[in-house]
Amino acid sequence: MFQKKRAININENSIDLPIPKQQKKAEALQELVHTKPNLKGKMVYFFPTLDKYFEGVLMYEIKDKKAYVYSVKDNRKFDTFSKWIDYLGNRGYFKGRRSATATIFLEANPTSPSIASILSTSNSLYWKTSLLINTTDILSSIQEKVKPGGEFSGTAIRKISEGLELHFFKEEKSEKKLLILTKSGLYRYEVYIFDQIVKEKYLPFPTKEMKRTLDEIINFIRYVFSVSICYGQSTAGN
Repeated sequence: MFQKKRAININENSIDLPIPKQQKKAEALQELVHTKPNLKGKMVYFFPTLDKYFEGVLMYEIKDKKAYVYSVKDNRKFDTFSKWIDYLGNRGYFKGRRSATATIFLEANPTSPSIASILSTSNSLYWKTSLLINTTDILSSIQEKVKPGGEFSGTAIRKISEGLELHFFKEEKSEKKLLILTKSGLYRYEVYIFDQIVKEKYLPFPTKEMKRTLDEIINFIRYVFSVSICYGQSTAGN
């Protein structure tokens, strides 16, 4: 009795061997819950921008033997992280495309380890460190400076819905005001002198909405704090 042998094609230049089937890589959501079952029921946070996130909950359906991410926004569940992000994007909650595993975190902090780093698929930060700032970072950086004897002594700062508001006092009167306004990870400035807005052309830095580092913002605060008012010159005209 002869056994069938798998054919091997041999010629002068090559040997054709059967190509082994590649194992299909597990989808990130399924892999995460499978390798770290303690995360079931935990929150995850998708950051389309540095200062905006959407909440999700990791779920596992025993009947389906499948993991899902439940989107708190719009009360829906998805069996992949990519489907969740695509849904939010298609609904107009953010623009552009995002790497799912690189922009989803277990903490409401985009500097914490991402799903990609937890799964060891990437250790690099999706967002550049120099741009990883929010109003809390700015507050933390200048809290000591606004105290008596500090670099910005005589300055009052408060958090507003759109960002931060700083008042620079002289002889107990608010002489200058700076608004640091943020939207979708971009920052813009508004400078006021005695409640009159200062045109950008009179300032050494652009005030339009753009990406800014923490150092750039601190330097602008330093400029507004130190600049002297030239009385009689209008900065609000064309």
